[in-house]
Amino acid sequence: MPFAVWITGLPGCGKSTIAKELAKLLGNVEYLRLDELRKKYIKDPKFTDKERDLVYSMFIDDGVARCEEGKNVIFDATGNKLKWRNAARRKIKNIIEAYVKCPVEVCMARESHRSEGLVLADLYKKALERKKTGKRFKGLGEVVGVDVPYEENNDAEVVIDSQTIGPKEAAVLILNEIKKKGWA
Repeated sequence: MPFAVWITGLPGCGKSTIAKELAKLLGNVEYLRLDELRKKYIKDPKFTDKERDLVYSMFIDDGVARCEEGKNVIFDATGNKLKWRNAARRKIKNIIEAYVKCPVEVCMARESHRSEGLVLADLYKKALERKKTGKRFKGLGEVVGVDVPYEENNDAEVVIDSQTIGPKEAAVLILNEIKKKGWA
């Protein structure tokens, strides 16, 4: 019986690190990381609300297709709007939401050490500067936690405080929830 886990939270909260640890524990799993897939969906992303609706729809459909093939899926994506995570719940019978809770100030500090790659380096710093001065940065769209809010789900099956729980321990918490549901 295939299942999915959506690891969600602000940029810089630790989602990807936890997702990688969970993938190691699960072994045979499809790891879908939106940061890697976004440019396959949209060649030149602008990070607008309309574009995010399209991107998340495609991302969810990718996960649904893999579940329908009998594969287990890890979604690694901010998914700041509850409507997207709920859309996945409507389409995937066995799904867990794991919310990685972390104050935006801590996410900003963590993210400031990220090198340029799939995600723009100094994302928060640039968004705050843009907000203050109006300066434009190439490739910087609306930033969750600065320009647009993150909608928490009070019914998330797993809540991880990434300031106090390390990535390996967090992955074990998620795995325990999967086992509790009888999916592994």
